[in-house]
Amino acid sequence: MTMQESIQELMAFLDYSVTSYHAVEMLQNTLRQEGFTALSEKKRWTLDKGGSYYVARNDSSVMVFRLPDCTTDQIRGFHVYAAHSDSPALKIKEHPEIDREGVYVSINTELYGNMILSTWFDRPLTIAGRVCVEEAGGIVTKTVRLKDNICLIPSLAIHMNRNVNKGVAFSPQSDMLPLLTMMDPAQRGGTAKGILHTLLAQTLKTQEILSYDLYVENCEKAVLAGVEDEFIMTPRYDDLACVFAGLKGILIGKPSQYIDVLAVFDNEEVGSLTRQGADSTFFRDTLENIADALGVDNRSFRTWTADSMMLSADNGHACHPNQGGKADPTNRPYLNGGVVLKYHGGQQYATDAYSAAYVRKLCRDNGISLQTYANHSDIPGGRTLGNLAMAQVSMAAADIGLPQLAMHSAYETGGTKDIAALARLAALFFGQ
Repeated sequence: MTMQESIQELMAFLDYSVTSYHAVEMLQNTLRQEGFTALSEKKRWTLDKGGSYYVARNDSSVMVFRLPDCTTDQIRGFHVYAAHSDSPALKIKEHPEIDREGVYVSINTELYGNMILSTWFDRPLTIAGRVCVEEAGGIVTKTVRLKDNICLIPSLAIHMNRNVNKGVAFSPQSDMLPLLTMMDPAQRGGTAKGILHTLLAQTLKTQEILSYDLYVENCEKAVLAGVEDEFIMTPRYDDLACVFAGLKGILIGKPSQYIDVLAVFDNEEVGSLTRQGADSTFFRDTLENIADALGVDNRSFRTWTADSMMLSADNGHACHPNQGGKADPTNRPYLNGGVVLKYHGGQQYATDAYSAAYVRKLCRDNGISLQTYANHSDIPGGRTLGNLAMAQVSMAAADIGLPQLAMHSAYETGGTKDIAALARLAALFFGQ
């Protein structure tokens, strides 16, 4: 696949994956087409030598794994590539409709994750997520996405806020509520209730709606930018681009002596403290289920984890063209400069000398461009999921990712050359 084909495929994945539920749905569709077998955590697993499998939890996290075509006693451990399916957004509350001025209807939302609030104004937004409905007396989950441009968050005119360009604090409860529609003139002065329920019922063709996890999301499409299309601008580049690279890697890489695992977790943006997050038992449960199905005892399982390796893939900050002083003096990644290897003195990232050497050697031996990232010492950075997952099953780990600008903006920017480098690294890692 050429770089142009890879970028177009990435853009299609980003455009579809407006929520973590849509991302995992598309992953599962692709895996089925590639011959992977779906498993359930509610049943005992039967695994075949050389087999390819996946298991989902809560519709928004998924574990994908491939077994090497060798005997169990020849397996050395796990090669794990971890990323996350969620991005900052506006989560819709229960009883969402709010009357405004007796004329407008807004949607009551709260912040999901730490976002750049100003970037959400005056953009075309959609409503998407999952809905639980009753069918035949049971509960069924359905992925849903309402029409594009169904709502927006209008800015206040500069004439009414002369200091807007001097720095303004926005209230999530007052300033960030999306405008959905206008009240019917005959109903003005009354109350607006049930509008969202009606839209969902029409879309899903059922009135038996029990509950939902819905988000207001940016529905702008991914585009190429720059004189030579060297940039990609898109919502949710963090961290769906890393998810995409991991998927390409596990489809291409053929395991030899390690069990390959692509771990895609939800809720990283809000701390991972859910049953489908990196701090849950999902990772450990999956590895133990694999070992159980292969007839491996606890002692052998511990030797496997001791010889295992994790690449925790989450994007890193590229040096900003207008704010270079915010970057570390010597560890300054750039767009289209290749994969980023991330360090943190306080161990917010999992990289240490051994895991860094592992990544460096793999990149050096295969001609993959590698950059390093560290926070400016005066500016605390974020954390990612590597250390949380390792607390469940300890193994050597390195934090890597793609360089990007405008992280946690409603519309982020990356480099078009970098995704191929990360996908190739993932394939080589999985091919060992």
